[in-house]
Amino acid sequence: MEKFAERYTRQNEEVFTSADTAFILGFSVIMLNTDLHNPSIKPERRMTLDSFIRNNRGISANGGDLPVDFLTGIYDRIKAMPFTLKEDDDAREKAGDNAQKEFDTSSLFADAAGFFGSSADDRKREKFRKEREEMMAASEQLFRKRPGKAGEKASMAASSQLAESVSPADVVKPMFDVTWGPLIGTLSQVLETSADANSIALCLNGFVYAVRISSHSGMSLARDTFVNSLAKFTTLGSIKEMKSKNIESIRTLLSIAIIDGDYLGESWAPVLQCISQLALLQLYASGLDADSKFLTENEQDDAHADAGGFFRQPTKAETDRELEENNGRAVLAAVNEVLIDKVFSSSVNLSALGIAHFIEQLVSVSESEIAGESKGGISGVTPLHGKQTGLNAGTSSGHGKDGPRIFCLQRLVEVADYNMDFRPRLAWAQMWELMANHFAKIGCHKNAMVSMFAIDALRQLSFKFLEKPELSDFNFQRIFLRPFLLIMENASSRNDIRELILRCVDNMIRALAHNLRSGWKVFFSILTLSASDPSEKINTLGLAILQRLLDEHLDQLCRLDEFNDHGAESKSDENEEQKQLSALQRRQRNANAEDFVELCKASLSFVQTEESEHPLPIGLSMRALCHTACYADLIASKRVLPPVSGCQSEDPAGSGFTYDGLSDVEAEEMVLWRPIFDGLAAGICSPAPSIHGDVGCIVQRGSLMTLRAILLRHGSLFSVSQWVVILKQVILPSIQIAAEYDNSQVTKITSESPSVSSLDFLSDPLPLPPGSEDEGLIKFAMLSQSEESAPTRPLGEAELLVEASFADLRHNGDGNLSRVHGLAKKDADGIISNEQPFPDSWIATTAPIALGLLTDIIGKVIVDLGVSARTVIWPIVIGQFQRWSIGYPLLRPIHERRAEMTQNDGGSRDAQPWFPCEALVRIGCHELGRIPDVVFDASSSLTEQEAIEWPNTLCLSFSDTLTKNVVSAGMAHEELVECKLAALGIPKEKKDTTEKKESTDVKEIVNTPYGKGRVVGKRKDKHVVGGVEKSVNITVVEMESGATMYGPIVQEKKDQKAQKKEKRSSKTTQPKVKEVIKKGKKSNMTSRDYLYYFVRALKIKCVASHCLQQQLPHFMDLAAWKLGKEEVSKMLEALEHSRQMSRKASLDEDLAHAFQEALFSEWGDGVEEVEAALSSMGKFNHRGGSEMFFLTQQAGSNKATIHLLSLLFLNNLRNKESEKLDNAIVKEWDREGHAQPLLLERMMDVLENFLISEEKDGTLIDPNVWRMSSESGGKVAVYCTSFAVVVVEILNTIIMFSTDQFARHKNVIFPVLCSLVKVQSDEIRGLIYTILSKQVAPLIDVSME
Repeated sequence: MEKFAERYTRQNEEVFTSADTAFILGFSVIMLNTDLHNPSIKPERRMTLDSFIRNNRGISANGGDLPVDFLTGIYDRIKAMPFTLKEDDDAREKAGDNAQKEFDTSSLFADAAGFFGSSADDRKREKFRKEREEMMAASEQLFRKRPGKAGEKASMAASSQLAESVSPADVVKPMFDVTWGPLIGTLSQVLETSADANSIALCLNGFVYAVRISSHSGMSLARDTFVNSLAKFTTLGSIKEMKSKNIESIRTLLSIAIIDGDYLGESWAPVLQCISQLALLQLYASGLDADSKFLTENEQDDAHADAGGFFRQPTKAETDRELEENNGRAVLAAVNEVLIDKVFSSSVNLSALGIAHFIEQLVSVSESEIAGESKGGISGVTPLHGKQTGLNAGTSSGHGKDGPRIFCLQRLVEVADYNMDFRPRLAWAQMWELMANHFAKIGCHKNAMVSMFAIDALRQLSFKFLEKPELSDFNFQRIFLRPFLLIMENASSRNDIRELILRCVDNMIRALAHNLRSGWKVFFSILTLSASDPSEKINTLGLAILQRLLDEHLDQLCRLDEFNDHGAESKSDENEEQKQLSALQRRQRNANAEDFVELCKASLSFVQTEESEHPLPIGLSMRALCHTACYADLIASKRVLPPVSGCQSEDPAGSGFTYDGLSDVEAEEMVLWRPIFDGLAAGICSPAPSIHGDVGCIVQRGSLMTLRAILLRHGSLFSVSQWVVILKQVILPSIQIAAEYDNSQVTKITSESPSVSSLDFLSDPLPLPPGSEDEGLIKFAMLSQSEESAPTRPLGEAELLVEASFADLRHNGDGNLSRVHGLAKKDADGIISNEQPFPDSWIATTAPIALGLLTDIIGKVIVDLGVSARTVIWPIVIGQFQRWSIGYPLLRPIHERRAEMTQNDGGSRDAQPWFPCEALVRIGCHELGRIPDVVFDASSSLTEQEAIEWPNTLCLSFSDTLTKNVVSAGMAHEELVECKLAALGIPKEKKDTTEKKESTDVKEIVNTPYGKGRVVGKRKDKHVVGGVEKSVNITVVEMESGATMYGPIVQEKKDQKAQKKEKRSSKTTQPKVKEVIKKGKKSNMTSRDYLYYFVRALKIKCVASHCLQQQLPHFMDLAAWKLGKEEVSKMLEALEHSRQMSRKASLDEDLAHAFQEALFSEWGDGVEEVEAALSSMGKFNHRGGSEMFFLTQQAGSNKATIHLLSLLFLNNLRNKESEKLDNAIVKEWDREGHAQPLLLERMMDVLENFLISEEKDGTLIDPNVWRMSSESGGKVAVYCTSFAVVVVEILNTIIMFSTDQFARHKNVIFPVLCSLVKVQSDEIRGLIYTILSKQVAPLIDVSME
């Protein structure tokens, strides 16, 4: 039937989705055919259509029902035309031919049907008629022998009428119902009082026949009464001397069980209880102890056994034990043990209903045995109370009077063994359901010996069951192995039992992995549970089984040959192959994918993702992460294929769980990847501490390294849509959650100057790994496989990279995996300590690697995806960079956002938003600066157009990031001053009306990339471009900041109303730092409040601007010649905005007081002491003051502006890169003409202010403070010290001027150079000397030789 179901499902794929359905329905059809066409079954008792439909409910896939029309059609067809075997048809036809020869000629003509041959139905009716006549004749003979009988004709008529209308059972049942009461009384009385052997034999035969009649007639009460009465006469379970009639009663009871066991039903209970006690007596007769002697955990103390000395009288327990031994010897001599064995071996002959009753009662008796109450169910036996007998000695707490026994449990195992291969799998599954629950219950018993026996019995049965391979589409293995899972899930199970289960699983996988199909799910669930077990030994054993599974049985897991003989070369080929798969192959492929997902979850369950009282060892989590890399390699190599249907994104525990927002094919591919990515994401943001020595966040870093290895090695397999999902639902949420939940001291550290970081302890991002063919990695792989415990299989690409990364981490390497094989040779125990000042901080230890992951995948994978990578993926990535580098957009903490989504009232609207700490800002800006390098390194694989578009896109991203940060910093500046004045009770001063008066002259106001200004003059300059003299109209604009700008201003003028509207619009569209204050708190804010909320945030934003501006010169060196005019203007506008904001902040005395007050507040002084300190500080600020921060930012914006303009102004832009893109479409525009006036204006403004500051303050400062430009920042907050590095940039730019360029502007430059000669800096003087010798000397015709 199993083969039929499998074959039918394959040939009729559209009918059933599971062979189980065909298997069950096949049996149901056979039963229906027998029931409808068996002549012995009355028509009114035959199966109806409703009964047939009811019997087949829930047999479809996933417990569903088959269509009613489908079942109705089957019923109607079977009823109209029964099916028979060909051999039976031939036999009936032959019998019909022989009978036909006896017909005479007249009968042939009288019956046309006989002439042409009778039908099968006619022949059947004829045969039944003859049989009925024979039965009537036999009955007639019986009636004739009876005395006083009426005439033969009356007898024959009565017999004929009785045979045709009433069955024998219907006649016997009412008669026996009337007589069985007096009958049992008579038999019991005679059996109890008589000693005559013949009378006893006759009574016992009466019991046999009475039980048989009542059983066959369905009279359960009479049957139970006779069986219980007979069990009472065995005297088993009571302390009495057995007589011969008691022994004969035992023999009779065993014969009833063997012969009529199929009809005993619930009467099996007293029979099996008697057999249990009979087996106990035989043990005593053999001189052996009962099971309880060995199964009890605490033996009886025999210290007082000899009390009383030589004259001691035997105790009642000793007397009872002696009597039981005598009874046992008598029974052993009279009752053959074979009879007991035959009761259980004959179970194979029981019907489906009979075996169900038998097992149900055997389980019940087994439970009473283990509970120590095995005698209580025998009729007439009262459990003993008071002092225990020898049989009861040693009973442990929790057991009954008799102690635990396992006789019936052993017999249950034998019954399972007898019937396993004898019965169809469907019938066996129904039997096993009864037994499995009992094994699971006993396996959790607190008595170790009892529970271990149950587990060992399960192991033996499982080995035998798994020896037979499971056919396709069946789930018998999963049903059979479920007791192991139930015991593991039970919280009351013992540690040693759970360990024993794992060892059984290990042995079964080792020996029978080739036969496993649906059983894998149970094993994976068990291994998953072992990860959460409080016992470290069980944790270790569970992961060891998984490791061995990967090392030795990978081929059994990856059954690729069942579907394809070769892997598809492309996605289109794969789609074509999927269409060619049969329905059965599609189901098998879905099932294999589901098994693989469960395997991934089993390994990832060993990664510590939550805080626990029993944390997993770090080594186990790291080894489990290596498993995930192996799974990724299997998917990438197509050794495991994705499902072909059934994807969903709502139920994480359901099959086919994938990401939404993808096409069907993409969603199916991500079914295999999702458990890996979700598990690694949970590991990245795990709140569980994982510290070894002074090294922290090991599991978090390991998860990140694993994800990095997988994406770098196999990222090319994903489409743009899949990458969007990976970024939005895996990488970015995990690193953001981890950053927000980091409450370590690192988040509170703020540097005293943007140029001098207090966060030097932050870890570095990992360098890019070498390729798979790297010689160092190959050596490491060979070294790893040379170990005795190493697997024989080769390591995959991602797995090798993860193993090498972990080895580097263990041995405190520098991240260079090409040299890791040298580290692996060192003999080190565990992880070598690399002291970290904040090992518990995710930001300090893991954040650089996390954001470095984004940088690496952009350069190695995403850039190669073409235009979509730049237009679709890059905006997502830059969003995360902005979130960490400048805190845009402001976010509420994750737990507040989650509460808002789950609460009906919208959650808390006053929660403080999350913004990054300085550590995250520096990490974000550093990684943002690495992006141009990785993009330009990958430019060789880009198209010519993309090679131009990427630099312009990056330029706009830098400009946008800087602008957003500066705007929010300016708003924070205003709000800080406003809150400070409000906290002190000082009204805000009104603005000078002169500003309004000046702005009324609308015609003279223009907008520039650097803000508003007044046109004060115009002129026309001439310069030579490419050998041709050109004229440029120069507009002289006086800026609001006081500076003068010279350039070709072409901005459209706007009226005052439009300017005000634009200003209001720009402010409302940017995020306000004021949102960090709860509603209504502003008016009551204390000094410490606004210092905490604003000063720290303003410092961090200043650090962000400074760090961003530091990254720009390098980017400009790479990309300046590829940038268009619009992109350059946006960059200059952002830098000018930064310069103006920082200049305004550096001159604000209220802001300076707030910064100093914040500094003294940290020292613990009161307001009076702070004011006194501020008044006595003198002219120069120190570290931590506002001038220190904003002068540094201002200097950085000037330096970046001058660097960009100098690159545009000079003529050697394309020398480095022009050869790589000969045919590239570079945006051509007048770079030199655009940069010339802006560059001169900015250079002169900086140099003039520098000279003023140096003359005013330079003599008061130690020359060593700013002698070198690299050391000038972060010392003293003075313009000349902060801008020394900018002056050096300017002088180097002048040195690179061509002779013609210097000559055109010598009137402006030379006077300033002369003034710079007196500056104390040797570096500046040296550069001036170079300028004089290179630029000035040729003009005055002086030779420097």
